[in-house]
Amino acid sequence: MTPDTIDRPVASPRRDRRRAFPAAPGQYLVWLLVAVLALAPLAPLLYTSFLSKPYYLPGGVFSTDAYRQLFADPAFRTAALNTVVFAATATVTAVVLGAAFAVLVTRTDLPGRRLLGPALLAPLLIPPLGLIVGWESLYGPSGYLTQLWHKNLHLPAWNLTSLPGMTALGAVTTLPIAYLTCKAVLEGADGSLEDAVRASGGGTWRTLTTVTVPMLRTALLDSAMLIFTLCLEVLGIPLFLGRPANIQFVASYLYDTWSNSMVPDPPTVSAGAMLLLVVASATLLLRSRLLRNGNRYTAGTRATPPAKPIALARWRWPVTTGTAAFVALTSVIPLLGLALMSSVTALTTLVAPWHLFTADNWRQIWNDPSLHRAITDSLTVAAIGSVATVALVALATVIAERSGFRLRRTLPALLVYPRATPGIVFGVGFFWLFLIVDWPGAMLRNSLWGELIALCVRNMTLAYIILAPALSRLSPELAKAAASVGAGWWTTTRRITLPLLRPALISAVVLMFVTLVSDYDPVVFLTKPGTELLGTSMLQTWSKGLPGPVAALALVQVLLVALALGLGLGWTLRKKDRRHA
Repeated sequence: MTPDTIDRPVASPRRDRRRAFPAAPGQYLVWLLVAVLALAPLAPLLYTSFLSKPYYLPGGVFSTDAYRQLFADPAFRTAALNTVVFAATATVTAVVLGAAFAVLVTRTDLPGRRLLGPALLAPLLIPPLGLIVGWESLYGPSGYLTQLWHKNLHLPAWNLTSLPGMTALGAVTTLPIAYLTCKAVLEGADGSLEDAVRASGGGTWRTLTTVTVPMLRTALLDSAMLIFTLCLEVLGIPLFLGRPANIQFVASYLYDTWSNSMVPDPPTVSAGAMLLLVVASATLLLRSRLLRNGNRYTAGTRATPPAKPIALARWRWPVTTGTAAFVALTSVIPLLGLALMSSVTALTTLVAPWHLFTADNWRQIWNDPSLHRAITDSLTVAAIGSVATVALVALATVIAERSGFRLRRTLPALLVYPRATPGIVFGVGFFWLFLIVDWPGAMLRNSLWGELIALCVRNMTLAYIILAPALSRLSPELAKAAASVGAGWWTTTRRITLPLLRPALISAVVLMFVTLVSDYDPVVFLTKPGTELLGTSMLQTWSKGLPGPVAALALVQVLLVALALGLGLGWTLRKKDRRHA
């Protein structure tokens, strides 16, 4: 053995493998896939909005006629005004109630707060169309409780199909967002300031107004901007509740212009979708600028809640009763009404419900090929889409947070933007994308896979908001140790980072499954006979005047969501038991 042989270092097979398979090409591929999925639908939408004719007709030239026609249409102007009023009113109501409930649950001696807190999240877990149908069956103009209250008791009744009535439902569905945002701030804030105010003789009202509410300024602003953006895209509420009163929002105006007109006008629909996109994007930009210096409102950084909760004194039980009644009236009773409506021929106070029981609604969704197929297609989309989306988002999140990839800082924005974009905008964009791009557009346009892609892209933000915080809590030391012995980035990610993220990955899959089963906005322009999903089938069946089968389909959605959540919770509890053992 020569000295040259002794001094020459032995090559590490892992280092050779890392050089043979560098991380950068794979990272570029993941980044390119995320960028194309998030941004590609918006380019054809902008292009088709400036055509004088639909893309599939010859002779189209560059024109702004679609925008001029849109602004000249009184129906669109009315729909835009209704949308702004609805979004503003629902946002204020949701933020005020959400913040109040967060304060009650986290900062007071409210009895039963450990049960009432999770119960306030029910509208976030119930499929939106199921909640709407449940409300309509009980609180609508011919709803069971409306009839009982007005016709039988001869008392003044509410009008759910009015703008205030729809606003109330919109506030209920978005309230959990404000509640969770404010609750997170209150649980992580330093409570010594509140203790100091009480120690100096300040009462409950002074403590709330001088410390607690100012502590929530950033959370209130954050949740308000997000809720306002979500309210701009609402489609189910105006379609189910607004049509009887001829009240339209921008989303329902675009849907009806496309679906119900004898000659659809795609340039006008594309122009309306672009305007909705611009308003939503401007709202998000304003939100980011306003929250840039939001840390100055933080009261502290130590997670030290008050030593003594704020005493509600004689208001304890009235407030508890009111909170429980709110949960019952907004979530529990509508779910019971949904179940009842799916099992009777008609829901009326003139005849006792047990005399009207029938299985016809359930037989119809089983025997009708389109309705039965909608259930199986939704399960297919949710099962495949949730796993595929979480896998892609997990890789993108690790690249964004734990790599030296030069474009990594753009990935969070690309992952967040789709959810901030109105679902109906994504639907129109994907329709044109599949039409303009001949391959694989032609295949995707006429199959369930196109709808799966639209739904997954629209909701991949939800997987990111679960995985990003979980990844930030993992120490990078193990990855550094693996790199020090020659492991490449992909090896470290596959063998160390992703296994450590397993609980967050499971949670993300469950959340994505629940969302994909319930969502429908991005596919209302993509659905064709043979590719129906639960949400779109419910819209079509409701337009035919068949509330019973719609209620049965909605209850199927609720049961699928409950099953997914139950399996996810069971897996979490088993992991905890093994850890303790």
